[in-house]
This record gives sequence, structure tokens and C-alpha cells, in this order.
Amino acid sequence: MRITIACMVFLFLCCSVANIFSAKYYRLLEKERRLYLGLQGIDSSAAVQYISFASPTERAKFYEIFWEGKPVKDRTEFEDRCEFAFRHYGKFAPLSDDRIQVHVKYGPPTRREEIVPQRNIAIESSEKVNPAEIWTYNREGLIFDFVRFTRAFELISITWFGDTVRIPYFEELSVDSVIDVGSPGLLDFSVSTGRFRQKKNLTRLEVYMTVRLEDTIATTLMRTIYVYDAQDSIIQMDQHMLRPVNSASGAFFDEVNFWLNPDDYRVEIEVIDGENNLIGKEILWSSLIDYQDDAKEISDLVPAFLIDKAHTDAKFEKPVGRVIPLTSPVVPIFHPFYFYAEIYNLETEDGLHKLKTTYEITNKEKMRREVVDVMIKDHVDVGDVAYLGAIYHPMDLSPGHYIITLKALDLISGQERTAISEFELVK
Repeated sequence: MRITIACMVFLFLCCSVANIFSAKYYRLLEKERRLYLGLQGIDSSAAVQYISFASPTERAKFYEIFWEGKPVKDRTEFEDRCEFAFRHYGKFAPLSDDRIQVHVKYGPPTRREEIVPQRNIAIESSEKVNPAEIWTYNREGLIFDFVRFTRAFELISITWFGDTVRIPYFEELSVDSVIDVGSPGLLDFSVSTGRFRQKKNLTRLEVYMTVRLEDTIATTLMRTIYVYDAQDSIIQMDQHMLRPVNSASGAFFDEVNFWLNPDDYRVEIEVIDGENNLIGKEILWSSLIDYQDDAKEISDLVPAFLIDKAHTDAKFEKPVGRVIPLTSPVVPIFHPFYFYAEIYNLETEDGLHKLKTTYEITNKEKMRREVVDVMIKDHVDVGDVAYLGAIYHPMDLSPGHYIITLKALDLISGQERTAISEFELVK
């Protein structure tokens, strides 16, 4: 009962503070309201001080002192952005609309996408979709996701991409010794695969691994991967020492590629952490038979943590840029993530293929098929192979298990190819 009362008191205090600031805000002159909302975007403590003064004279004096010593162009830009943001985003709920602060701080986005409720296609659905906006800033490497609740657009997710994002990964070193472990504990890691065509009757099996490390000081792992054929013979083997780089702790990504003939395979992965006396083993089965004689014309649809044009390591490089795959497609609600796929044997005109791609999201947990979201994109590029990297914004989609279906329609031949993947949204 004490917890319940404490929560009620906390909510009461929050509401009281919000009401106090709301009352103070509506006592401001219209120009002062713009400046207050703008200050919230660049210096929240200054905004609190500004609104706390009792008179316009005190607020004006504080505002002048705030800009003392700062470039005049910065102040001019700030005031222009305040004017624009207030006029375009402050009509209904200026105190609650987070687009105002983002615009004042970063300016107009490189790309602004509006998502309207019609993104739920004409199939009955119990999922309620609110209007939303996606703001992308290429120079800063930032994506802001806003969803409209009642009358204001609230910021629900900030995503980073580009050169500023340092991906924790494993750097491969040559094996110059064997790591022995006695009575080892269990090293927990997750693995998955992606299947792609390399050329006719040669496939590329990509093995992805993620290991979570609490402390990387003096940590080196030994990773061994064996690929067995249907006759239980070792076809290929890869063994490297792995050194975690780009972070002191967290989830570290890895990828190893094997070029194989179309057949059935068993993949065994062993990872040893000699420093902490841990060992982990995983076994995967992968069938590549569908790629015989180019019969399979679309690859796996691989979930990814990030796809962009920056560089981390050659092992993650693909025609679309770096692709950091997810071994376990479990992602937090609101947070955008990515998918990668390749499509083969496309018809071309003047050396170009033309695709219409539809990403259809279905609620897996419903007893009946229920489409809850759809993304449609056109794709035109050189050659008879399409390399597709797509970002998906779940916005305010409810936690749960979902199926995503990629339908790629060749606009020249009229042929459609389909690939399926799954993901889970968690709180």
C-alpha cells in the first residue's frame, strides 16, 4: 500500500509542477512564449529561470545576459527557428509538442516524413495507429521519431547513424596458441545465419554472432566454426582469436562468411574465453539446396541493428554500406531497426532494374491474419541484382511478436518474389 501511495504522491507532484509551468507560460507575452519554448530546446535550465521571473522587464534582462558573449548570428538563427517552430508546431499544444525543441536545436531536418493512419491498409485491424513524423538529420547522423498523442507530437525515439556511431565488434587476430579451459563455466552467446547467392551454384552462408561482455580488459576469445556436409564431413573451418574493440562492455558483433555449394549443412560454433574460464557452443542447420541452378531468386530477409554508409570493418560491408546484423531480433518498442535482402535474376531495361517493394507487418499472436503496418518503396538501380537495405519504424506499435513479409515486384517482368522474417517488440 505504501508503494501505491508513494506513486500517487509522485504523480500528483509531477502534475502540480506541470500545472505551475503551464500557468506561468500562459501569462507570458506571445514573443516570450516563443523564446521560452526555444530555450527549452537549447538550455532547459535557462528556460526554467526565464519563465520564473515575474515581470517582462526581468525576463528581457535575463535574455540579454544569456546571449552576452555569444555570436550574433547564433542569436539570430535561434530567434528565426523559434519563430518558425512556434508558427508551424505550436498551434494546439505548444508546451507538449517536442518538435518545437528539436527544430530550434537542430534546424529543419534533411528529410521529414509524415505517417498518417492510412498506413494500416484496408484490412480489419485492432491496432490503433496514430499520426507520426520521422525527422532525419544527415549531417548530425540523427533520426527523431514523433507520434501524436491527443493534440501534440511526442518524441518517442532518437536513433544515431553514420560515422559517429562506434559499433562494438570483434577484431580478428591470427591463432598463435591454444586456449585451454578446465571445468569451464558457460559462455552465453547468440548466433544466426543469412543465406545469399554468390554466383550460379555457389552460395554465401553468413554466420552472425553476438557476445555480451561486462568487461573487455585483457579479454580475448577464440572462435572456431566448423561446417559439415550431409555426410558429416568437415567442408570448411574458420578459427581466429577475437579481440573486442570500440567499447569497454556491452554486446559485441561478429560475422564470418562461407562460400558453399548448394546442399544441406551443419554449422558448429565454439567460443572460448580463457581469461574467465568460459566456453560456449552452438549448432545450426542450414539448407542451401534452393540455390541450385539459380532456382531461389530472393535471399533471406535479415534483421539488422544498423545499416548505413559508414565503415566499421570489412566483414560488415555490403553494396548498401555496412550492415550490422541482429542475431536475436528482439528490439525495444519505439526503436527503429533494419532489414537487408538481395533479389536475383531481375529483368532490366537500359541496364536498370525496377522494383516495387512492400514490407507488410503482421501480428503473429492473433488467431487470424492481421496486417498492422505496411511500408512501400520503389527501387531503381543498375544490374540484375537488387541490394535492399530498409529501416523500419515501429512507432507506437504494441509489444508482441510480428512477422514481416517482403514482397518485391519486378516492374519489368511482373514477377513477384517474397521473403519472410520475424521480430519481437519488448518494453
